[in-house]
Amino acid sequence: MSWQTFHLNREVSLRGIAAVTENECWVSGTNGTLAKTNNGGDSWTYFKLPDADSLDFRDIEVLNEREVLILSVGNGASSKIFKTNDGGKNWKVVFENVVEEGFFDAFTFWNEKEGMMQGDPIDGRLYLLTTTDGGGTWQKVPNKSCPKVNEGEYAFAASGTQITSLGKTIWIGTGGSKSQVFKSNSKSLLWESIETEMIHGEASQGIFSLAFANKKMGMAVGGDYTKPDQSMDNLLLTLDGGKSWHLQRSDLDYRSSVAFVHKTAVVTGPSGSEWSSDKGNSWKKIKGKGFNSLSVVKNSKSVWAAGSEGRVGKLLIK
Repeated sequence: MSWQTFHLNREVSLRGIAAVTENECWVSGTNGTLAKTNNGGDSWTYFKLPDADSLDFRDIEVLNEREVLILSVGNGASSKIFKTNDGGKNWKVVFENVVEEGFFDAFTFWNEKEGMMQGDPIDGRLYLLTTTDGGGTWQKVPNKSCPKVNEGEYAFAASGTQITSLGKTIWIGTGGSKSQVFKSNSKSLLWESIETEMIHGEASQGIFSLAFANKKMGMAVGGDYTKPDQSMDNLLLTLDGGKSWHLQRSDLDYRSSVAFVHKTAVVTGPSGSEWSSDKGNSWKKIKGKGFNSLSVVKNSKSVWAAGSEGRVGKLLIK
């Protein structure tokens, strides 16, 4: 099994990705980069967003053929949410960070109307926004209803998947001084906190990505991004919907993204990619360079990936 690789601008790093079909995929990254293919990667259409040439786009949500949202990260006003209602012809800023210490990380949608954006902690709690109109407007979640974190604990804007949702449930993974998973019902926003054995303690260590195969089985991957070739306490498995997480012993290096194709797990990171069909007990290599992030086409076996040097990968799980 190997990646089919496409090269966009080699000067950019790609992390945002949204796979729509086997032929359609959106990717985004540094220098305000946003591109889309409709023919399986053979050619790409680039989009120029207003006043965005210096922005780093880390996450994309494609709600339907008309409505697409993209999130930029960075300190202060560098963190923004853009939306198009006409398939990318026109874009506007629908939310801009005005808090000096604010830093957006990623968002997740559980249907075409409802979603959540999660940012780094402010006043000891993760920063959350919610939307009920497909990202047209966003509301700040009261601080008392946001997950409380330890000093030096936060989430990583590495792959757009440290926050994920399935049905009515939301999970957020953290790192730094502690490595926890926060779980909530999307309606109540009452958060459970589960400490994990994922490597933590340094600013570069923790959970970088979460994914669920179904309501019960999920995985979390991560490690230490400053040591991309190091394998140490960086794979977690849950079989009870995230109520408890168990460390899986593996030889995986630091991995920044995990995704499921049915019950087959796919992981990737700078040093490579692997797949597992036995709940992470064993892993098989995928040929080719590693990537930053993954996206799976719904009800399909197609996986897309975004990486450094403007690389986009496409994979078919047999």
